[in-house]
Amino acid sequence: MTHTVTLIADHKGFTKPKVVGDEYVVDAFVDITSYTANGEEILASSLGLSSISCVCVTGLSTDTISGGYAVSMIVPEILSGAANGGKYVNTANQDRFQIHAPAASNTDNIGEIRLRVWGNL
Repeated sequence: MTHTVTLIADHKGFTKPKVVGDEYVVDAFVDITSYTANGEEILASSLGLSSISCVCVTGLSTDTISGGYAVSMIVPEILSGAANGGKYVNTANQDRFQIHAPAASNTDNIGEIRLRVWGNL
């Protein structure tokens, strides 16, 4: 797996996560130069965050990702039932997400994706 995460500076040149409401938000480019068949795993720490609550694709750069792509959170394990009083419980931190591309792109420089990520420090 080979990718580069570049935080995008705002109009004042600030690249760190910024507080928005009760969370922080950061804009970044993820340039995938060598793709892994199971998806590129992007860690919260590479974005200056400790946890991630939402990831949105906000555009592509001049590189083109042929055949499409998908961004997915690595979902924490959810437990429910009598052992938890019938409540749903998250048992893992949301500290990463994955970018998936078509199998045909596995070895190519598939491109750069622009993301907006919400989370906590």
